[in-house]
Amino acid sequence: MNRKDLPIVVALAALLLAWPHIDRWIVRTFYPERLNPPALETFEKPLDSPEKKLSPDETATTEQRPPALQAPAETVKTPATPAAVAAPSASADDPPATVPERRFTLRNDRAEYVFSSRGAALVEARLLEYRGAPRRDSPPVRFEFTEAPALVWQGVPGAGVEHDFAVAEEPQARRLRFERRTASGRTLVRTVELDDGFLLRIRDEWSPPLPEDAESPRLTLGEMRNLPGETLARGWVTLGVDTLSPGSEGVRFWGRDFAGFFTRDQKAAGAARPREEISRALPDSGAPLHWAAVKNKYFAQILRPERGADAIETRIRRAVTPEERSNPAYRPRVEIESVAAAVRFPARTAEAGAATERREMEFYFGPKKFSELQRLAHRQADIMEFRRLPAIAKLLLRTLVFLYGLIPNYGIAIILLTILIRLVFWPITRKGAQSMRRMQEIQPLVQEIRTRYKDNPQRQQKEIMALYKEHKVNPIGGCLPMLIQIPVFIALFDVLGGAIELRFAPFLWIRDLSEPENLFPGLLPFGLSLNLLPLIMTATQIWQQKLTPQAGDPSQQKMMTFMPIIMLVFFYNFASGLVLYWTTSQVLMIISQLYQRHFVKPKALAKPA
Repeated sequence: MNRKDLPIVVALAALLLAWPHIDRWIVRTFYPERLNPPALETFEKPLDSPEKKLSPDETATTEQRPPALQAPAETVKTPATPAAVAAPSASADDPPATVPERRFTLRNDRAEYVFSSRGAALVEARLLEYRGAPRRDSPPVRFEFTEAPALVWQGVPGAGVEHDFAVAEEPQARRLRFERRTASGRTLVRTVELDDGFLLRIRDEWSPPLPEDAESPRLTLGEMRNLPGETLARGWVTLGVDTLSPGSEGVRFWGRDFAGFFTRDQKAAGAARPREEISRALPDSGAPLHWAAVKNKYFAQILRPERGADAIETRIRRAVTPEERSNPAYRPRVEIESVAAAVRFPARTAEAGAATERREMEFYFGPKKFSELQRLAHRQADIMEFRRLPAIAKLLLRTLVFLYGLIPNYGIAIILLTILIRLVFWPITRKGAQSMRRMQEIQPLVQEIRTRYKDNPQRQQKEIMALYKEHKVNPIGGCLPMLIQIPVFIALFDVLGGAIELRFAPFLWIRDLSEPENLFPGLLPFGLSLNLLPLIMTATQIWQQKLTPQAGDPSQQKMMTFMPIIMLVFFYNFASGLVLYWTTSQVLMIISQLYQRHFVKPKALAKPA
């Protein structure tokens, strides 16, 4: 590489690192995807019944909570429904219920799911294996959908949240049976059964079936938002909706499009600022769906109907800051705050003349954990978004979990994984180090050739290449180890950036390997917290550069000294686990180079004729 080429290489590397931000904020603004959505505001969120809510003491319930769950948990709660969104009203022959709401809990050793007699709806989920906050005595993480229940039918007369169902419990079988007979004579029966993990099997039966000209029914999924206290790197999208259609090349991840929905809608409307909420149907082609998911960084709801579905309708809210509320001239940046969805089904699936229409589905509500998701059908584990190098990412994640099983600390497991990766690449790394050392050794000969043929660049290049050949030196051999390890780093970026295994995993002074250290919040300028590990990483990278045999133009070497600063900026707010991997890798490289420097003797070289 000559002096003129180096700025190009550095610019391309910077472009590669910045591409996710460029793609999100620039490219997709000018070249939006070709979508043909129906009119906005098509997804109606159900409301609670209009009568006065009962207090927990007044509510008739068969639920007996364990004492550990009586303390206030860290809750992800759905906000109140805005008045601008209409609620489905009860028809004249199906008036709202007037009896008290009752709640029933399906539980196993890993989760609890609370259902209401109103609409046979899911109103709360507690995932017992996952804490709601970093402190060890924190109650389990809890998702509450009281004001916007999940698994509620819209477009099915008599099945809304304003209607009360009779409920039969089978605690030993972990099964609930809901039944209601409407004023028009239709019988609605829902059976919900919980397995040993996070999977609910649901069977809905309507007798008689809906008429063929009925409105397409929709089944709601609960609203998802990121958990309190999570730090998200800029450009890192965690809230999303995923879908898989039959015959498609793979899972479609819609979350990266959501910010663009707001900006394009704002331009189309000629508004001064984007709307606070947008609803639209996905996918644009109306292709049938194998399943649909709504997720945040660590948890997901996945609905897989036995016979598939028609489409999914989403509601997306953006974050609104106090500054935006108080300053009409403020131009906000779109940051997604929450995502909700409803899966749309065909109006009728029963055969002509059938007395009953049955719809069966599986509903997963649990962690985005590969070992759990890989058991589910139709590639549901792909919601992990190991999109770029999935095979390598899965192998690395399995290895990390295996190492944790040997020594139950994920910080140590990451260090062991880094050592293992370095051992795998040791032959290539050693060969690259030898190549760089030989390049350094022949630099006096290269400089002599350049001086001798300074007026004849073609002859100069020919003689240098002949010198490389004579001494068996590959000019790019030193770069080969780094190039080969790039796929591993990209895969680890996906794994360590969002692995639920690292959530609240401590190591030394680090409280949570899935987050930046965030020591002394707001201590640094621009409201930044102190993160020590990226500073240690930068120091090791500077040390490693000083130990690296220097070859080539001195001006190129000087420009490369800025790389540690670039990496510091890039890594500063990344998950501590990822920074720990890179720091450990740098330390191992330093050890290797110290060994080469002190125990490998340079060869004497003959001068060119």
